Amino acid sequence: MKKSTVAIAVVLGFLGVIGLAAAVVAFGYFAVKGVSSGPPTEAQKRLVLSAAAFDSYEVDLDPKCVQLTSKRNLDRTHEISFEHDCEGSDIYVSSGAEICPSVRDARESFVISVGAYRTGVAIGDAELQSRAALLPLGDERYAAIIRNNGKPVGNVFVVRQGRVLHSLLVTGLYFDKAEDVRELFTPLLAESKKQFP
Repeated sequence: MKKSTVAIAVVLGFLGVIGLAAAVVAFGYFAVKGVSSGPPTEAQKRLVLSAAAFDSYEVDLDPKCVQLTSKRNLDRTHEISFEHDCEGSDIYVSSGAEICPSVRDARESFVISVGAYRTGVAIGDAELQSRAALLPLGDERYAAIIRNNGKPVGNVFVVRQGRVLHSLLVTGLYFDKAEDVRELFTPLLAESKKQFP
């Protein structure tokens, strides 16, 4: 093989590796950030909880610490999220809605989401106590109390309504009455049915 042919092969191999690495980085970026993202529309906001949803529980969420986002993912799902994460506050709230392309996709996402919450809580040295009676709504549901050193410190809720998956993670407060959880989720599920029948 001539030196010029070897040099071309090396350059092409190098460019191929660089191109593959760039593709992996791009895929990772879009997997985390989504294909497109921005503020949610008014209709999308009705699919997740708001700070006002917690008013009747005497919980004041600081509006300056609230982040609302909407993103479309590579797998054609659309995620809307409400997050309250405030330095100096004991209360953390993450409410999400994932609109899946099909009911089958939503079922798979339900299983993955519940597994992810179980793993995440275990990594955080806490435990989940399943409490199915807290969430008697939706097509599929998962409800649990987060316990740390035996004390309740929060909740995890995941409920599928058709092809929409709703989730709620709260810490710093917890819900142990089904009527309170029903009050939180009933408007979200009604909105899911309305927007995605």
